[in-house]
Amino acid sequence: MEKKDAYSPNGVALATGIAVLTFVILSGTTLWIPASRLQNLHLRSIALSFSEAASAVSTMARLDRPLPYLRSGFLDATGLSAHPSWDERYYNKRSNYADSTKYPAADPAASPDSVLRTVTGRQDFSVPIAPEGSVIDTASAGALPAGFLPAEPRFNMVHSSENPLKVYMFGDSQVFSLGSGLSRLAGKDSPVSVEFLAIHSSGFVRWDYYSWPDKLDDYFSSNPCDAAVMMLGMNDYQSFWNSRGEIMKKGTPEWEAAYREKCGRIIDRVLMSVPRIYWVSMPLVKNSEYNETLEYIDKVQDDICESWSPDLVVRIRLRDAIPGTGKPYTDFLTSPLGNQVRVMSEDGSHFTVEGGQIAMKPLFDRLARDYLFSEVPVAKFPD
Repeated sequence: MEKKDAYSPNGVALATGIAVLTFVILSGTTLWIPASRLQNLHLRSIALSFSEAASAVSTMARLDRPLPYLRSGFLDATGLSAHPSWDERYYNKRSNYADSTKYPAADPAASPDSVLRTVTGRQDFSVPIAPEGSVIDTASAGALPAGFLPAEPRFNMVHSSENPLKVYMFGDSQVFSLGSGLSRLAGKDSPVSVEFLAIHSSGFVRWDYYSWPDKLDDYFSSNPCDAAVMMLGMNDYQSFWNSRGEIMKKGTPEWEAAYREKCGRIIDRVLMSVPRIYWVSMPLVKNSEYNETLEYIDKVQDDICESWSPDLVVRIRLRDAIPGTGKPYTDFLTSPLGNQVRVMSEDGSHFTVEGGQIAMKPLFDRLARDYLFSEVPVAKFPD
């Protein structure tokens, strides 16, 4: 009796179809991201419709949860969960300085009207204490932990190449080009030191995939910094489950309220360790549908940002630099040196490193104004 071939074309096609369907359902809530970046309008329309349906099924049936749980189980089984910095080996972490210079403690006599408080081991900025019985304006300051009263810090430390301003930039995959660009602007032996961590597909939502609160707790507990730069949101337009197990459908008032809570948690955590956050806005991208999504995220983030004092949270607008205020999307710009450079990558969504330099120039200039330096740093561009 002749044995049937177990690997017949029909069998292979069926197995492949099942595997693809399983992947689509399990990854449904994130499929819209690559779908929205397709250049062919016809294919993009089909892909977006397909991803929307897959996302709805995945979310309603809670089938979007197994992959994050498997990831967490893998980290626990391998022991990586006990080493929070493991991700720095696999994601884009870079630094333009070799050592971590210890900061000298501030002189209490330099700020007689204030009391120095230790925040994660740092004592180099002062926080004025409100008079007893006074009311704190939490609407403008944000909901910081009890015992920590936000106020405009006194930047009384003079920075130099020997004692550089330490900047920590974190966020999604866009941070790779922006962080690289900011590092290039600073250059070597600079009074501005830049360290950054870019986590692909991360954001303010879906902390079951990557938990920024846990990462920031780990980082700031042992790394004193003068400023933080935050770029998150390009992957955030998706439904998610809140802490009470309720689905927050994207674009709804409930989603925006939950999103505000998540953003606030990260901002509050960072402000426990640095005196100021520079919050980078969404870029202008080539894909019109994706661009509309990012404009919506931008407006929500703008509204959230207004809940904090502008002395604590500073909004940095990418579109003012690339392509320029009110200008249409472009792949190329003229650099400050007069060279024509490609500023956007082939996908039309991410900056090139050269684009990152141009995009981060306003931030670099702002840092030079906001902090004290023995010699004002000047942005560097390659010849």
